[in-house]
Amino acid sequence: MKKDGKIENLAETWALTVKDMKRPWSTPFESFLLDTDSPNIHRARLDLSAARDYKDGVQRKPTDWNRCESRHQRARQDEQLGALRPLTSWQEAGICKGLDWTWNDWLLTQTERVLDLLEISTLRMAKDGVDSGFKACIWNVSQNVDRQTGSGRTALAPCLTPNMIPWVTTRGGPVTGREALALQGIPVRELLLTSESEDQLADLAGNAMTTTVVGSSMLAALKITVDKLAPGDDAERDAAAIEEALAVEDDAVAKRIIGEDLLKTSQLDLAKVTKADLREMLDLAERSSRHCQCEGRSGTSSPIEECSACGYRACKSCGGRPDHHYTPCKNVRVQPGEFEKRFKELLPMRVQIAGVTSQVLSSLRKKAEEVGKGTVTTRDWDLWSKAVLDAFGTAEFRFRYMKRQYTWTAVYEAPNATLDLFLQNKTPEWRLTIKCPATEPVNSPLRALLVHPVARLRFDVSGQDVLGGPWELCVPSRQTFKIDIVGRGELVPSWHASLGLGGHYEGTQRWSEVEVVVPEAATKALDRDIAGTYSLLPKCGQAMNSLHKKQGSDTDKGLPQLYFFFDPTRCGEAEDDSYVFSTSIERLDAATERAVIAILDPKWRESAKAQHTTNLEIRGGWIACEEAHLTAVGGSDIAVINGKNDTSQKLDQATYSVPVSAESISSKLDNEGCSHATALLTCRVPLDPAHSEPMWRQGAWGEIDILHQGNATFANLAWITERLPSLEGLSKWTTLAEATVSSFLCESGRANCQAEGTACERCAPRAPKIHWIKRAGKKNKNGGNTKSTIIAFEDKLEAGRYEHVSYRVHICIYWT
Repeated sequence: MKKDGKIENLAETWALTVKDMKRPWSTPFESFLLDTDSPNIHRARLDLSAARDYKDGVQRKPTDWNRCESRHQRARQDEQLGALRPLTSWQEAGICKGLDWTWNDWLLTQTERVLDLLEISTLRMAKDGVDSGFKACIWNVSQNVDRQTGSGRTALAPCLTPNMIPWVTTRGGPVTGREALALQGIPVRELLLTSESEDQLADLAGNAMTTTVVGSSMLAALKITVDKLAPGDDAERDAAAIEEALAVEDDAVAKRIIGEDLLKTSQLDLAKVTKADLREMLDLAERSSRHCQCEGRSGTSSPIEECSACGYRACKSCGGRPDHHYTPCKNVRVQPGEFEKRFKELLPMRVQIAGVTSQVLSSLRKKAEEVGKGTVTTRDWDLWSKAVLDAFGTAEFRFRYMKRQYTWTAVYEAPNATLDLFLQNKTPEWRLTIKCPATEPVNSPLRALLVHPVARLRFDVSGQDVLGGPWELCVPSRQTFKIDIVGRGELVPSWHASLGLGGHYEGTQRWSEVEVVVPEAATKALDRDIAGTYSLLPKCGQAMNSLHKKQGSDTDKGLPQLYFFFDPTRCGEAEDDSYVFSTSIERLDAATERAVIAILDPKWRESAKAQHTTNLEIRGGWIACEEAHLTAVGGSDIAVINGKNDTSQKLDQATYSVPVSAESISSKLDNEGCSHATALLTCRVPLDPAHSEPMWRQGAWGEIDILHQGNATFANLAWITERLPSLEGLSKWTTLAEATVSSFLCESGRANCQAEGTACERCAPRAPKIHWIKRAGKKNKNGGNTKSTIIAFEDKLEAGRYEHVSYRVHICIYWT
């Protein structure tokens, strides 16, 4: 093509445009993975373990380990990695026992080559001073040992191929099929994935192209050719037609709901709470919390063992590595659902934090300087105080869900902040964390200031109210002090030496106890006194087996146990990782920050040196804020603003409506009976436009697709639905009025019912046909044939239609 006498090469222009759209990564791969307690993770784990054992009904053939053993032995010898197997402890003949946080059931199905490659990769990172179980990497363990080098790049996912085995170091297991699709940018929540195996999903992801790359390519092509496209006839007319079609659909949704006049209306109090003995509730929280990683969100395992040294718990089948000092757990378990139901009655569904103003923040800054909590630069203070005022202001925190981990957490959310209630046994507390704006870059100063909670409230466990107590704000100061760390006890093998590493690591040692000596100025700045003697617990895990437990003192009475250990970041550089002082030692999920008291200089590491002088950094100073208070918002009467132009307020009521009895909603079916929805529950709650979620459409009904949007919708509605009564009267089958069904056409024009009395395929679709095939046996190792197998499978076309209709469940919401 010619333009202004020059040749225009569209292909080259397109390639340059695509390159210009390139940007550095900003999200680690763990953000695309499922939560550790997700039901999909447990299903995938079972599927992957079974799939490696059997394929097409035939047991997996053993692999000749001798073909790879010499290469592995050479790699260990040349790189001075030693002969130990610290990750899986595998032995020949199929014996394997991984660390307690790994997927041991999946490891048991892997070949010796894969298991030994995991060990060698673990030892390679250990030589570089990295404990791979605490750094987020993906290893392709389908490669040979001499090709699996340089796999220590954190946070980045490699190219996914159909047959690769992507091992996630922080999980101790592989990437699942759903996660592989998500890493390719495919919206898995909008896909109906019911019959596909994990191998099929991984194969699909491996043969797919990353959607962000495809999207960029398409946008670049449109950009350089937009002037060559024929213009549309009338853009305004087309937009008006779309709006008109949406209005027609909104009207149709409203007309499909019938029977609201048959419901009984009652008031709904969203601020109503009950009183209870908080010590008893915290004891129930402790006994119903997760005691082992295999328990997930709702299960309980037995028997449970507890470490007498660090308090770690695990079931007998999962525990054992690290060794710990296990004794039988004395807790009488409580079902999680029972505790959750009781504790929610103590919580208001909406809360606000009032009393924080710019004047209050300024006084706190001055007070922090006076009591030795440090000073804050003007730049940091301006950024931090603005974010805090925006988060407090008129923000309304709404209940979202209860999260069961090793500690129960009640989660409240507002547009710009999150309020979490941590039910720790000795010091339960509310923590306010501000969300950094998505427009801020990864290395933004504001993002660094908002990593940790900015406020907390510790309530009295001897009382009955979870809302009462003094607030404290964490002023974003930074102070550095010189402290001494003195070796005590006896010299024991270092972590590197315990792994069997050779070279300069061979024979290295560290102290069994260390004494931390802190100057008086640092003690004033600390949230808690950290001076004292700490005993090494090498059998209790943590990164580099570094866990140290503080020996008891008079200043620690009534407080949680204090620990000193190495706490690496999941995605940062190894040379920036530090030892920390903290009361929390549990293994954290991705994007979860640990609450620490102080941090040592990143250069400090354990050694046989008798005494070290190093820097102690204190990030933030906690100052009591008497003006701040936590209150419940609204009861049955709620003050709302009349409208956008009318800022006056009016009182409105929250109500709900339910059937008087099951018989009152028994409707007669006719030719169009299944085209309408009978209302079983309605709820009307006044909403302030400033505090409404994006899902609400003012003045129009919105229909929610349960399959694709259900989880997010019910999370946003939890602050309403948790106070609604259960519909126990509808838990049994009810006889409907006599139905005469005749042939009528569905939306597509096809006859749903062919004869009077037959089932309607719109609301009761016909199950797909089952086909049977006989599959011939395969050759076994003795040269004979295995038995033939009879396999059943559904008609794929009919199965697709059946699932599409079966999962088409909706709820409707309306905002006036």
